[in-house]
Formats: sequence, C-alpha cells, structure tokens
Amino acid sequence: MHAHLFFNPAAASGNAAMRLGAALAHLRTLGVHVELHRPGSAADARSEMRALAGHVERVLVVGGDGMVHQAANALVGSSTILGIIAAGTGNDAAASLGLSDDIDEACAAALRDPVRIDLIDSGTEVAVTVATSGFSVAVNDRANEMQRVKSGLKYTLSSLIELPKLASGACTMTLDGVEHQVEANLIAVANTQYFGGGMKIAPDARVDDGLLDVVVVGPTPRIAFAAILPTVFSGRHITSRYVKSHRVARVEFSNSDATWRADGEEFGSSPVSFSVRPKALAVAGANPA
Repeated sequence: MHAHLFFNPAAASGNAAMRLGAALAHLRTLGVHVELHRPGSAADARSEMRALAGHVERVLVVGGDGMVHQAANALVGSSTILGIIAAGTGNDAAASLGLSDDIDEACAAALRDPVRIDLIDSGTEVAVTVATSGFSVAVNDRANEMQRVKSGLKYTLSSLIELPKLASGACTMTLDGVEHQVEANLIAVANTQYFGGGMKIAPDARVDDGLLDVVVVGPTPRIAFAAILPTVFSGRHITSRYVKSHRVARVEFSNSDATWRADGEEFGSSPVSFSVRPKALAVAGANPA
C-alpha cells in the first residue's frame, strides 16, 4: 500500500515528533510505502491534501484535532480515505471515532476499510467534532496559550481560570425552522460526543445518524456552572435543569455577534447556520460509539 502522511510538528507542543517516528517505523513493518509531507502551515496542509483528494487512495495524518479539521475540509466528498494517528492535545476526533491512542493500534486502524461519517457544514467550512460558542471559546483560546501543558488537562485548567469571567449571551436560535429566543453561557452544535479534551458534551451524538445535537447550557449562576463542569466528562450534565438538548438537521443563530470554534479552529461568527452533511468523509478503521 502507498499512503501520503501529513505531519503537524506543532501538535501537542512537539510531542507529535516522537509519535511520528514510531508511526513511520510501524507502518513500514506493515509494508506501507509512506510519502511524508511536512506542510509549513495549516493552510498549506489543506491545500496539499486537497490536491490529492480523489486522486490517491489514502491520506494519513499525525496530529491533533486541528490537523483532522484541515484534512476533513480537503477530502470532504471525495473517495480518498482519511487515516488518523492521534498526536495532539485533546484528540477528541480520534476518541469520538473509536480510534486508539496507542501508536501501533492507530497505524493498523489507519489501514483498515473506511466508515463514512457525517460532518458539520457551515456553508464555507466543515468540521468533524463540535462547533461551539460562549464560555467554551474563551476556554479554547486560553488553552492555546498554555504551551507548557501538553495534555488535555490544559482544557480543565483553562476552564477554572476563565470561570470567574463567566457571562451569558442572548441570540435567536432556529431549530429546523422553529425560532427560539435563548440566553446561554455555552452552546455546542455536536456531530460527536466529545470536545475540550475529553468532555462528553453531547452523550447522545452519533457521527452517522444524519443529525446534529445542539446543547445549550445556561444561563446559570456561576456556582451552578462550576458544579456542572465536572459532570461534563461523564455526560451527566445533560440531566441538569440548566442544560437543554435538541436533535436537528439544521440550526441557525442570529441577533448575536458570537464567535465560533470547531475542532479547536475558527469557525465563523454569528449570524451563522450549521447543517449536517451526511456521510461526507471516509475515515479508516472508525468505530464510533
């Protein structure tokens, strides 16, 4: 087998370099001829992968959710199969798709038959995991500044740091054509269960059901929000009276200037609409819950 492998040296503050070496060694033992790509930027990675889309059988990425995001936008709708070897900080895409953190197992999965998954479509970009606004954006931005913390713990630490500045925002949320006036501390539009380094924000989300799970948190008093935060890792927050969840094919947000992140990357600002793009990406060895 011949595979194009893309490597992000910035993922997990350089930890990806060690995982790259192990991945290359194991792929060679599996008889794979690897063509290594070291793009200089996220834009370069997307451009190079897009040029391969539909022309090669398989593209592998060694990196985190950001690299998966670039790959999804490059390969969406094509026949090219994406293999994911997790080497980032949160690795929520890999976790949500049932892909192992173990290098040898991840390499083996990256060569298996693909499963086609849904994506979140903003009209200009797609995302694999969760599009989010509010408190989670502040946490994401804070986590990106923590260069010395190399694990998903940085999202927990960032949450604690940002908690004193907790605020809510109002918007018009339209769910499959039905308008709702909402005020929230955090909104998540989820294709997968996980975001923020293992937080199970949407425990009922499925990547192949043709629907998005919209989770609205708040408005809450700060002390109540602090009590909810630890339960997000197990998904128990969904039972809180401060949390509402909806399942839709399309959601629109207006009367707001909120900024959005998805897969940890910039994903536009309100007004914005998100719809599901069914079975738009082929992921090798995916075994979603």
